[in-house]
Amino acid sequence: MCDKLKNLKNNEFKIALLLSQKILSAKELQNLINVDKATIYRNIKNLLKKEIIREIKNSNGVGFYELNCKIHNPIHPHFECIICNKIYCLKALNSEDVLALSNYSPFEIKEIEVKFKGICNECKK
Repeated sequence: MCDKLKNLKNNEFKIALLLSQKILSAKELQNLINVDKATIYRNIKNLLKKEIIREIKNSNGVGFYELNCKIHNPIHPHFECIICNKIYCLKALNSEDVLALSNYSPFEIKEIEVKFKGICNECKK
């Protein structure tokens, strides 16, 4: 488990634990934890501020969240389904991939985001 999960409040810990397993929206988190909307968004805000989770927005502006721990959740691209707008995590990039991407810019790179768009397997059915 990521060291970042130490000393979290109860609901923060539950959210971070769920996000260590897969990327989820606030609505999905609310359904899994069974707490009110305000509690979910307050805890998400706190976890984002502490940089324990990160947000990936789909084309409609809906946020999906994942654990922000490079050891247990290394840099990886995402896939957005253009039909259901769900975000999926893809296989982690290897160090050569990250180095190649960082060479595209003469600036100091702090973060790399790669998102593919297409149709997910569920929507293809």
